Amino acid sequence: MFRAYMRGFGAFIAVALLCGCQKSTDQKSDTPAPLKAGSGAAFKVEQVPPPFDLKTPPADAVKTASGLIYKKLVTNAAGQAPKRNDTVMVNYTGWKPATGETFFTNQAKGQPMMLNLSTTAAAFTEAMQLLKTGEKAVLWVPPSIGYKDEHKGTAPETLVYQMEIVEIRPAPAVPADVAAPPATAETTKGGSRFIVVRPGTGAEKAKFYDTVTYNYTAWDTTGRMFETTETKKRPSKIAPYRQAAALEEVLTQMTSGERVRVWSTGEKMAPNGKPAPGAPTGPVCYEIELITIEPGVAPPPTPPDVAKPPGDASKTPKGTFYKVLKAGKGGPKPKPTDTVKLNYTGWTTDGRMFDSSTMRGTPAEFSLQGVVAGWTDGVPLMSIGDKYRFWIPDELAYKGAPGRPQGMLVFDIELVEIKAPAPASPGAADHPPPPPHHP
Repeated sequence: MFRAYMRGFGAFIAVALLCGCQKSTDQKSDTPAPLKAGSGAAFKVEQVPPPFDLKTPPADAVKTASGLIYKKLVTNAAGQAPKRNDTVMVNYTGWKPATGETFFTNQAKGQPMMLNLSTTAAAFTEAMQLLKTGEKAVLWVPPSIGYKDEHKGTAPETLVYQMEIVEIRPAPAVPADVAAPPATAETTKGGSRFIVVRPGTGAEKAKFYDTVTYNYTAWDTTGRMFETTETKKRPSKIAPYRQAAALEEVLTQMTSGERVRVWSTGEKMAPNGKPAPGAPTGPVCYEIELITIEPGVAPPPTPPDVAKPPGDASKTPKGTFYKVLKAGKGGPKPKPTDTVKLNYTGWTTDGRMFDSSTMRGTPAEFSLQGVVAGWTDGVPLMSIGDKYRFWIPDELAYKGAPGRPQGMLVFDIELVEIKAPAPASPGAADHPPPPPHHP
């Protein structure tokens, strides 16, 4: 759910608008996209004559409290004005006012470009709400509000844009209680608050190992939307256990057709407590609508000794704890350079499962040189048919890597087959296979 938000902009608009629209031409990393050097070749931008001398705004231009200056060229009283979280399709041209040079235009393309007002720079979020569909205006955008992020480096200049709103794609409505839950909200075990916006039509609640399809929209306490699937019309489809624990908890309390509003924090709703770029920390509000539930295969139960290695567990010299759950018939053991087929399930020490080949219905195959160090250390103790439980400390697991399970990990592993190592392909050492499967 916490992927980088709203990347559907065109290549130029993504840099020139989404990432600021206000780029200095003195630094390679900050130049407007059409002017940015690429392999030494300069971009040739169609030059569009400005409607008038842009050095100084005309006397009838309007200046807002933020420093934005605008003058409407075309008005449309019957048009619709966008709201702060809407996505607008725009035609736009940008000039350097000192020289009248065009640094970007989509005029030749004949197609409007997409601009998400919830994620663009402040000047454009403000300016687009001052216009209506069919209206056209010239904007003087000072650098203080023309960047999405703080500008670093040489002082940039005020730039001038001609903007026309062609279409508005409305965002989901901001809840009136977006800033805080009402007193009637229920509380999950993990501390999130929620209310049912619309009851479900299904009879069964989602299980953590089912595959669920759902839509969601998320806002900060000011009502700024920072993530959604609803505007893009691309629902998320995933097993709840692959999401943040707080989100898993909510999804597994829902039935198909149900819509809930949830108040939590950005940290709790993000995998491993680390919100994605652009997502807020602190209080957040989500609306989640569960569309379908596809029954999954139940994984093995959580081990009773998952919290820490028991007293009868053995320990390798490198620090991997293990216990034999089932002995096979003996025989050869894999070398650290071998490839193995095995069935496995992994848990964090709080008992939360994060992966299982059992649920996929087929053994997994890994090179023992391309997995976490605890596997390379522990699996060579096994023979075919053996089933072990391993407690792998963080320094032999993912070492705090973002997007990976944190802390000591517990794996139940059954060795199915030992295969000779495959011939190394060119560059293989630079691109090792991934650790045991994890989202």
